[in-house]
Amino acid sequence: MTGGKEAMRFVILALLLAAWPAEALSGSVQDDRKWAEALLAHQRQSGSKDSAERARGVSLLGEATDEKHDKACLQLVGAQLRQELGRDPQGRNEERVAGAVLEACVGALQKIRQKDVVADMLRLARNRAESLPVRVHVIWGLARAGAPQDLSELADDRTPQIQVAAVDALCEKGAAAADALMKILNDPKRPWEARVGAVRGLEKIGGELAVEALLQSLAAMKAEPGRPKDDVVRSLWKAAGIDLATDDPALWREAWDAKKKGQAAPAAAANAPPGEVPIEFFGIQARSARVVFVLDRTGSMSSPFKAAAIQARKLPPKDPAPGAKEPHQDVAARNEADRIRRKHASRALETRMDAFKREFIQAVWDLEGHVWFGVVWYEANVQPWKDRLVQATWPNKLEIISEVDRIQPSGGTNIWAGLEFALRMAGSDGRPDSVQVDKRGNYTTLLGGADTIFLMTDGAHNVGEFVNDKATTPMDACEKDEFVAEVRKLNRLRRIRIHTVCLGGGSPSQPDSFPDPDLMKRIADETGGLFAHVRG
Repeated sequence: MTGGKEAMRFVILALLLAAWPAEALSGSVQDDRKWAEALLAHQRQSGSKDSAERARGVSLLGEATDEKHDKACLQLVGAQLRQELGRDPQGRNEERVAGAVLEACVGALQKIRQKDVVADMLRLARNRAESLPVRVHVIWGLARAGAPQDLSELADDRTPQIQVAAVDALCEKGAAAADALMKILNDPKRPWEARVGAVRGLEKIGGELAVEALLQSLAAMKAEPGRPKDDVVRSLWKAAGIDLATDDPALWREAWDAKKKGQAAPAAAANAPPGEVPIEFFGIQARSARVVFVLDRTGSMSSPFKAAAIQARKLPPKDPAPGAKEPHQDVAARNEADRIRRKHASRALETRMDAFKREFIQAVWDLEGHVWFGVVWYEANVQPWKDRLVQATWPNKLEIISEVDRIQPSGGTNIWAGLEFALRMAGSDGRPDSVQVDKRGNYTTLLGGADTIFLMTDGAHNVGEFVNDKATTPMDACEKDEFVAEVRKLNRLRRIRIHTVCLGGGSPSQPDSFPDPDLMKRIADETGGLFAHVRG
């Protein structure tokens, strides 16, 4: 019976459209026709198995809506959101929820302008009886029409995901949101995802207002390591136009005051040490207290590698502070880790695996004690070192260094499986500041955990999700648009910066050993990370 009613609606709409020749209409009647056409297309496509069709149907609603049709648009888009987010009720295969459809829903909601309908959206965003993912997407939909005061109130919600989404919306409000963004950034009890979002908003405001706000925040987080402070420094580079390596707030203040007077930066600022020791992997540096390495151990890692492709790293001592008492097990672990490190540092590089081992062992050796880290191996399948992040103690560092010392390459290249596992693991690291609201493990609703990922591969993604089985070459196997869209979907709340490394360049006799720099660079660009291609 229901199917018959739907069919009848299609027939009536089609007849109405046929009776309205576009060239004979004007004004509101043309608007009504445009809405009717969009409504008909949406009703045809909203239940399609093709996510691109579902997204297209929602986008047409957004393009056609006006104040007369905004209420219907909200109802239809809300229903589409609930349908899309309900495609995986068990929380085990979240890839069924299409990022393109969710983006289309947010885009359509952002076209709504009618005052009463915007108020309805605000009530929906505040409604705790509504599902959390729906509320989050509605808040993103309020980015244009929502009032800064209302969005600021949402940013004070006790639910972390609501805070993060509200900060995103505030970022579109310019200087009117500056005070709210400052309040969020300077509150260490906020989720770090919300705080780095506030940094982005201040950077977007720009000018002296943004610089002064960022300088104030840098001073407030002087002793705080990791991503939020690193993001503040990065934004200061852009907003102040000063290339200063340090994170010392006093030196930044000196440099900024000098620039306002048209003077050069003081020598002390220009030559200042960088502050927090960055994590370095194949030349990419990142400051983070929560990091996951996603590492390729596939068969092509045994391919030849030219030693000149990477520069030898310095081997600084890792001694305890003078006068500090170091437990015996730490001393023993550090000494054994140092033995393995020096062995690989002096060994000739013949294969990509040799190059990787040298670089990764040094990266782990350099980790400071406040860092929590994880390692995920992948080939055709995934083998995590641990199922959560662990602190960079010497016993923990020795354990992974010893494992890397023994590891051998094998298998195909399933980049997505390794990356997805890292993103799920990163939300449940056992730390008190890790927040996990959705106990089913849906990665788009997890916060806390890792803020940085290093993703390394020496091959093209050719196994698992987002692989076209009909591709004629390994380089054409990956469906890159779908892969990157999934990264965008799952990272919109997470804010994890993914740095990517391609190792090696392949050879005509080994076409399967070519990495895919285009995909890896797109992943880095999508998440604000850096990309390196180490040829050899």
